[in-house]
Amino acid sequence: MKIQIHGAGMAGSYLYFLLRDEFEVGIDDVRNKPDCRCAWGISYKEAKELYKNIGVNLDDYILSKPKYGIVNGIKLKNKYIVIFDRAKLLSDLWKEIDFKKVDADIEIDATGYKRAYLPKIENDRVYPTVQRIEVHEIDENIYTYTSQFGYAWAFPLGDNRWHIGAGEKSVERAEALIEGLRKAYGFEKKEPSCSCISGVRLLPPSKCRPFIRCIYIGVGEAIGCVSGFGEGNAPALKSAEILRDCLVEENFNDYEERILKEFKWIEIEHKFVDAVQQNKMLTALFYMLRVIAIERKRSLSYSPKDILSIIKVSLNPDAQSF
Repeated sequence: MKIQIHGAGMAGSYLYFLLRDEFEVGIDDVRNKPDCRCAWGISYKEAKELYKNIGVNLDDYILSKPKYGIVNGIKLKNKYIVIFDRAKLLSDLWKEIDFKKVDADIEIDATGYKRAYLPKIENDRVYPTVQRIEVHEIDENIYTYTSQFGYAWAFPLGDNRWHIGAGEKSVERAEALIEGLRKAYGFEKKEPSCSCISGVRLLPPSKCRPFIRCIYIGVGEAIGCVSGFGEGNAPALKSAEILRDCLVEENFNDYEERILKEFKWIEIEHKFVDAVQQNKMLTALFYMLRVIAIERKRSLSYSPKDILSIIKVSLNPDAQSF
């Protein structure tokens, strides 16, 4: 079987190394080098185990292990999120990739939110993100500032460098969120060393079907493998592992079922986020304890009181007291 992967980001590059010893694999990417956009945070335990499968030690790329995540002024214990050098990790992988195209039997859509090869998603929801790298002398925590429809972040990259960005329903709203973050935490506006505008898909896998159309199969963000809070790195890797198993077994009928089963937790998080966005507070409360249990296992340690305080500021920025 010959396989062509389109996109050499987190999912595509990882899948390439999982497959290259068992199949003839081609891979291509529209970029000539990995970019530095977004995606600096990753769930450490999950990602470290997954990268072991291709001989990569995630510890070699860790930039920071913040003690706290501060969300709308609420200080939360950071359990598992690390900030990693995504661009360097991908650059090192690209050095070992033989970029080429093959006359493929199967083609993989690993093009992220662009979903360039699979059919368009009905009622798709892709939010623009604005991002930049700046220098600040601020304690190395993860800082976020949320609205009802998005959030701004500041990730410490070491040596006083910070990745600052936001995702919202429009670029203008994202920029406004960044201004809110600056005001809340003291990130003065600085000249960035780099900046860009990109996007993120905020739909769960169940709303990103089909995963397969003719010879095309989706993976990663192209099929909604992004948490309800925007973390798509570890889910991208896990989705690639599931796809590898299906390719090895030549069993594509189970791919959709396996993805939906693995990422039930993403479905729950999106239901919670949707409820908040639609002001359905009783529904949000119904999912809240399940979301807390999920995130305690993969990111920050929340309590119900923390979540309610965060929601209060998200719905009413004037309610902030930090």
